[in-house]
Amino acid sequence: MHAPDAWWSDEPESDPAVMRAVQDFDGYTLAINTVHQAVLGWTRDELSSVPFWELVHPQDRDSMMEDRERLLLRAPGRLDDQRTRTLGKDGFYRLIRWNLRAHSQEERIYLAGLDLTDATMPSVAGKRQLVGSWDWDIARDSMTWSDGAGEICGLAPRGAHNLEGALSCVHEDDRALVATEVRQALTTGKPYTATHRIVRTDGAIRWVYSTGRSFTGQDGARERMRGLTWDITE
Repeated sequence: MHAPDAWWSDEPESDPAVMRAVQDFDGYTLAINTVHQAVLGWTRDELSSVPFWELVHPQDRDSMMEDRERLLLRAPGRLDDQRTRTLGKDGFYRLIRWNLRAHSQEERIYLAGLDLTDATMPSVAGKRQLVGSWDWDIARDSMTWSDGAGEICGLAPRGAHNLEGALSCVHEDDRALVATEVRQALTTGKPYTATHRIVRTDGAIRWVYSTGRSFTGQDGARERMRGLTWDITE
């Protein structure tokens, strides 16, 4: 059984307000429609690099995970009207109402969402979070950063970056730890996570949390590593 074509349709006859996504049972996003990207700002590649709960507001995370566990135990799995605050690429949370369908044979969860955020709901958006994405082409040792990642580190996001340059931003006392976590992620294929200090170009020391994962090419070699980074100093 597969999701109907209408699930992805962006034609005029489909509801232009509905966000749609497909996730695997590990929580990684496999596909989104254009409405989803327009509302939250994240691309599919960015969302595929971290499990979805990394972007859920901490106060909503436990109840949301409990709902997901119950969803996966049901046959067929169905969950309606799940409301969570989800972090957008602009650093602000948006209140999204989700309807979910789980397909056990495919190990997929299909989601349809509506953005309920109102400009008069400051408790939803809250204080802006400093968050950004990064994408490392391993073979070329070329790294691209989003505007948010550049803002965190105090570097131009559109400049030329590589792994050595990224590590140079890490506090010298934490650099070996970060390098070890990167090597382990590449060797094992497990997710990369690290909490460490960085030294911005203006000399300020900040704490960040980074998480991501590697992707293999057709030959099975590690081709890319993508992830997100948050400034968690406060």
